[in-house]
Amino acid sequence: MSKLHNITKQQDNEATIRPGQVKLVGFGPGDPDLLTVKAVKAIEAADIIFYDDLISKDYLEQIDAEKVYVGKRSGHHSVEQRDINQLLLQAAKAGKEVVRLKGGDPMLFAHAGEEIEFLESYGITVSVIPGITTASAMASSLKVSLTHRQLSSSVALVNGHSNRPETPNADTLVYYMGAAKLPLIARTLLGKGKSADTPVILVYNVSHADEQRFETTIGELATDIRVYPTPLIALVGDVVATMHQRVEDIVKARGQQFALREHHV
Repeated sequence: MSKLHNITKQQDNEATIRPGQVKLVGFGPGDPDLLTVKAVKAIEAADIIFYDDLISKDYLEQIDAEKVYVGKRSGHHSVEQRDINQLLLQAAKAGKEVVRLKGGDPMLFAHAGEEIEFLESYGITVSVIPGITTASAMASSLKVSLTHRQLSSSVALVNGHSNRPETPNADTLVYYMGAAKLPLIARTLLGKGKSADTPVILVYNVSHADEQRFETTIGELATDIRVYPTPLIALVGDVVATMHQRVEDIVKARGQQFALREHHV
């Protein structure tokens, strides 16, 4: 018997049932302590929760609502997006208070726009409760500011899963879902003029007890054949160097390198 059938009321009764609401809720990077108060209230009030990968199973076990796993990881989709849309719709039509629980923030790399458009086209009320995105949690864990008055005035959050990596013109780059493409990303950045010694830090399972960090550079990463654990997020830029160096030393070194490059042009 399909998941869709399990949550569907008899069609003859649907006309008399007041539709429920769907809330897209951000779970954050994984640590339940980072959930917002509003997110906790929505989860505890839900009749049914459709949840992704990277959601704490221990936390969900404490919740009374019906729970349906609809996770999607690279190369492994338990449920296709069009089917998730239908599951959400049928649950709402059945009068249920529905939570679509997503890792990180619902509005970033999470198909929220597709779900909102689909549900609202059927007259379903949708609301969104933000979550802490992994880039912010990583920055906090590392104590590395993504922006810095002397080092970085711009940040780009990039989907790293593409076979043709994007390289936005920003001082700090954060690549999500790019573990399998790291050498390609690095080579592309080099081709766009990024310095080979630009620092990079890769962080596995941000905010979890087993969080791991791998420090490297763009140049080293370009030929790196290691297989890194996932989920992994990559931070690229001079701000990474603040983990070990004073800002004035970083600025001075960068100024000397720029002058040297200008001399050889």
